[in-house]
Amino acid sequence: MKKKIVILVGMVLTVTLAILIFTLVIPEMNYEKVRNMEINNVDLEKVNDGTYNGKYTYGHYTYQVEVTVKNHEIKSIDVINGRVSEHAKAAEGVLDNILTEQKIDVDVVSGATTTSKALLKAVENALRE
Repeated sequence: MKKKIVILVGMVLTVTLAILIFTLVIPEMNYEKVRNMEINNVDLEKVNDGTYNGKYTYGHYTYQVEVTVKNHEIKSIDVINGRVSEHAKAAEGVLDNILTEQKIDVDVVSGATTTSKALLKAVENALRE
């Protein structure tokens, strides 16, 4: 009986460890990649008037934006799809920075770096279509 309990406890611990690795460690490695990815500016003089859709996916999250350009200026950026969280809402501050600075390579929101980068890349992807 004791042997069965020891085996059962060992199996539970192994499964628990595997779940932690797959839910915490591996996604964190992906987050680091997103935090360090390069954001490339787009020459707005080459972007025609219109509305452009772009997205960026990392892990289980996809961020989709709609970017409106008129007279070679970014007029609006709307988040069409993304996470609903405090960090995600804070990260949307990068969109205001893009509108103010009229460039994509702007500073990220502290404390929401990964989501900020995902939104920036989605905007870049929209304007590169």
